[in-house]
Amino acid sequence: MPGQKSPKKQEKASAAEKAKSADRDWMTTAELATKIGWREHSLRDALRDHDLEGVHRTAFGYKIDASAVDAISGALGPAPAKGNSSRR
Repeated sequence: MPGQKSPKKQEKASAAEKAKSADRDWMTTAELATKIGWREHSLRDALRDHDLEGVHRTAFGYKIDASAVDAISGALGPAPAKGNSSRR
């Protein structure tokens, strides 16, 4: 029985190819949280409770239109207070 050929290996992507594109018109929840001063987990919980214009639920999380940041920030209001954790 002849040996099998190994598949050709694909070269790894360079760091420049892995960088996020700056010309996209949407943002992640982490980027939105940083922009409006919320913690990401609190923001995701709030987005789950509201049906906001410009927020799209995907299989991987949320895709937020960059043009809707002000409307989302106004609808959600100020960031909730950080809770006290018993684990320190």
